[in-house]
Amino acid sequence: MRVAFSTDLHFDVNHLTASDYFQAQKDYLEQQNISVYVLGGDTFNDFQTTVRYVDALQAFLGNTVQLYFLAGNHDMVKGVTYAELESFDHPAYLHHRVVSLPGTDYALVGNNGWYDYTLAPAGQGKTAEDYFRWKKAFWIDSAIDSPLSDMKRMDRVLKQVQADLATVAAQRKRALFVTHFVPRQDFLIYAGDRPYWNMATALMGSSRLGGLLAASPVVDTVVFGHLHHRDAPLLAAGQVYLHTPLGYGLKRAWEWQSTDFMTEWRNTLMIREIPEK
Repeated sequence: MRVAFSTDLHFDVNHLTASDYFQAQKDYLEQQNISVYVLGGDTFNDFQTTVRYVDALQAFLGNTVQLYFLAGNHDMVKGVTYAELESFDHPAYLHHRVVSLPGTDYALVGNNGWYDYTLAPAGQGKTAEDYFRWKKAFWIDSAIDSPLSDMKRMDRVLKQVQADLATVAAQRKRALFVTHFVPRQDFLIYAGDRPYWNMATALMGSSRLGGLLAASPVVDTVVFGHLHHRDAPLLAAGQVYLHTPLGYGLKRAWEWQSTDFMTEWRNTLMIREIPEK
């Protein structure tokens, strides 16, 4: 079975009409023999728009490819509350779910994720309150409904992931884990001359999540996005980490390597082939 992942498509930020690409995406997924396609967050700046997109794309794909999705921070800024993100009932919504992949010894495990400032560079001399105030003043996440502190929200993520991995272990399966936020410091780039970015790194993810995943004997693959730079696959202690977000194709923020969405989508599609029984 072949499972594909995309993150950070940002259709609205990139001023793209998503349905214009349905046929080309379907054709490519079928050519690549993809059975499952997972969106790892930041599809739109509105959760309800993301849900409508997922429904429309799944209807277009038919029974050929099964679609799943998570919410990234951009999806969270409009059209959804924190309580709704935690309880949303939709067959394709992968947050805090374990989905067994039929005919294999593998399961998808999804979690939207969050952050706890543990990926900020050492030696900045900043407190949690400093990072929180900076976020509220300068970062898009200030618009996200969050009744919990960032640390407590991340604590909940860790409990969910731990429980879901225990479910996978009880099923004697291997996990393909998908999240939006960054789980390892290896992927962060710090710059002494960019204090704005160094503050933002606190909001990228959690090294505590990375530690939990690294310690789990059932985790086979970890897929994430959010950083908007592309990395070669990282093999660490027998686990594969995949991070090739599509990102922005804007004059003010050009992160693409071509001028064409489909080229970027194909080049950033992360594919794992897993053995069937």
